[in-house]
Amino acid sequence: MSAKRKTGRASTRAAVKKSPNGPKGQDTRERIIAVARSILVDEGYDKFVVRQISARAGIRPGNLQYYFANKKELLQAVLERELMRYHETFMSVTNDETRKKGITRAVVNFLLDEIRLKATCNIWYTVWALAPQDKAIAALMDDWYQKYLADLRAVIRTAEPTISERRAGHIASILTAVMDGLTNQIGYGKIPHDIHLGLENSVHTLFQRLVTAMP
Repeated sequence: MSAKRKTGRASTRAAVKKSPNGPKGQDTRERIIAVARSILVDEGYDKFVVRQISARAGIRPGNLQYYFANKKELLQAVLERELMRYHETFMSVTNDETRKKGITRAVVNFLLDEIRLKATCNIWYTVWALAPQDKAIAALMDDWYQKYLADLRAVIRTAEPTISERRAGHIASILTAVMDGLTNQIGYGKIPHDIHLGLENSVHTLFQRLVTAMP
């Protein structure tokens, strides 16, 4: 085989690998992530496999690897989309002039609604279950939480500018721990109990007191 023909084929392969960066490639990437999220939410991590995801996304398994080298990268992409969704909601709340006095209530309401969503709960039940046995997923989870907490800390400081960055970070951590715990008590699919009646008001009160308390 001539050197020119080899070079030509190599160039073609290189062009194919670069294609995920183009508009059509980006559309395919987003479709893969959407399919992967749907499978994770509705069928669990056991079905979160390359062959299954590629079939539903309408591409070959080998082509999927041009976009994501393995399913850990794909899980990371799903989690990044969740992070972006939270970020956009937090920014919307803080930028809405009509909500300036009710930022904390709006954020708590949003998070209380989130833990009752099937998608939110099933994604995090999966990540929490996998992290203790898988260092790569544990690292993904830790990175996600650090970015999420930074966003939430910024929201808290917008609501109460006199709070130090350290204290705002502590409040963000406490609120996140409360919501994570409540996911396992009043989250999607959980059986309601009398002890939880009116719990939302108590969460609002707790958060408001944390934000307004003297450092």
